[in-house]
Amino acid sequence: MPHHRYATQNCVPTVLEYKGFDPNSDAAALEAAMCGQGTNEDAIIDILAHRTVSQRLKIAEVYKELYDTDLVGRLKKDLTGHMENVTVAMMTPISQLYAVELRKAVSGLLTDEESLVEVLMSLSNFGVIDVATEYENMYGRSLEHDLKNDSSGEFRNLLVRLCSASRDESDVVNEEIVRDDALALAAAEVFWPQGLHGENLSCSSNRPAAGASEWATEESVFASVLASRSFAHLRLMFRVFRSVTGRDIEAVIDQHFSGKLRKGFLSIVRIVRKRPAYFARRLYESMKGLGTDDHTLIRIVVSRSEIDLGDIKQEYLAQYGQTLEKWIEGDTLGHYRRMLLALVSY
Repeated sequence: MPHHRYATQNCVPTVLEYKGFDPNSDAAALEAAMCGQGTNEDAIIDILAHRTVSQRLKIAEVYKELYDTDLVGRLKKDLTGHMENVTVAMMTPISQLYAVELRKAVSGLLTDEESLVEVLMSLSNFGVIDVATEYENMYGRSLEHDLKNDSSGEFRNLLVRLCSASRDESDVVNEEIVRDDALALAAAEVFWPQGLHGENLSCSSNRPAAGASEWATEESVFASVLASRSFAHLRLMFRVFRSVTGRDIEAVIDQHFSGKLRKGFLSIVRIVRKRPAYFARRLYESMKGLGTDDHTLIRIVVSRSEIDLGDIKQEYLAQYGQTLEKWIEGDTLGHYRRMLLALVSY
């Protein structure tokens, strides 16, 4: 499925359709790059990094006709390490790529909760249904079933809500419902240090601390609102919440939730507020400190390159004072680095 079906309006991609596209010529050039002794990785980069995924798939189709060989299989044979991983990701339709990423997130020894929320929240209702269908086709099991089996408690309920493809996507916002939601979240939060700015709610500053059974109810309130309301509704609701409580929604979540649920709620809020800023943060976290989370780096660069990687680059510079290209140069090596840089550059 084309990447644009996953994009919102006014997004800035870094990979566009290659003008004068000739899949026969590209297929022949790739064959020349891989035949004989050694592999010409630079030629592979120059072709694949400057084609959209639909164009790459057309090249693969022609390559099969010309050489009776699967192009992805041939690339995997000739490439290694992170260069192989990023190239295979680039040759994968986005719905399948996300399905693969979700499977990896739930099938390892440790569940990658942040990647689960990242992928599910980056999709429209259409995208969720599309990816869930691909997931079942590829693995013979439902995405919802695997999410339920690999998680527990309220975080499991949050994931099930996110994969239900039932989020309101209307641009029309009902301010009365927005206020009701803000007050419901305020009422669910039980440890206000400064009260609720005069609001007559059951969760006044002298309300006793919640027990375990109460927390389940309050977690459910946050999960229900964050997973079902439209982005426009939530953005306004965050502002109303602050005016009612005197506190930012992220600060409240950070203080009063923990573990995977805290990470999940924070990811949702940050994606809703400004999706490119969220992905800029995820890219920064994948490269900061010792070592690189190449899996996350590859997923975001490849999956967002035809959607909004240009916007993400601007946010990266604004947040961290250096370009995304500069960070990639300093954190990766060889042809893998060159492929990433080609995808990130306009």
